[in-house]
Amino acid sequence: MVRAMGPGVAPPTPIWRTPLAVLLGAWMASVIGVTAAAGRLLEIVPADALMWAVIGLYLIPIGPLLGWGVWAMLREPLTGWLAPTILLGFCGAFVPLAQPLFDAGVDLNFQARRPIYQAVIADARMTPPRPGGRVMGERDGVRFRYATERPDEIDFIWVDGPAPVFVRYDPTPCVTTATRRCVARGRRLTPAYSFHQDLF
Repeated sequence: MVRAMGPGVAPPTPIWRTPLAVLLGAWMASVIGVTAAAGRLLEIVPADALMWAVIGLYLIPIGPLLGWGVWAMLREPLTGWLAPTILLGFCGAFVPLAQPLFDAGVDLNFQARRPIYQAVIADARMTPPRPGGRVMGERDGVRFRYATERPDEIDFIWVDGPAPVFVRYDPTPCVTTATRRCVARGRRLTPAYSFHQDLF
């Protein structure tokens, strides 16, 4: 369908110059940015609010954006089809890319925290061992715990909650037990660091 253009009639606005395009671009940038920053956000966002934050950012906007895109396509067939096409294409591409992007963000967060981890490890090795001795503390925003008899096994709390996830410094491979399981299939951040989760 071609819209008739008469004198004084403004041409249709291209879809990329509409508020829909701005909102769609902002949402896609937010999804990518939050996914890449999730390694840090998991440390600071309360566990109770995490699920609602995920739903509010990743799921709820899709319906309204898609509806608005279809409406724009019906109003401006020449360029309006781009909005729903880009939205659906982004969603389809994001699904397989989300995990690698999340992992990259986690690795970057780990590298930023690693000097603090190393400082705690150095202190632990200088702590006199005592039977049953436990050390729990915080250093530059990083919480940690370890037994004085095993200074080469240190837990750095990463995600707090009923079953906290932590980065564990331990030269031996991650092994799932009755009270602890390997997270992310025991994926190693380095040869001495991996993910664990307490089970209660």
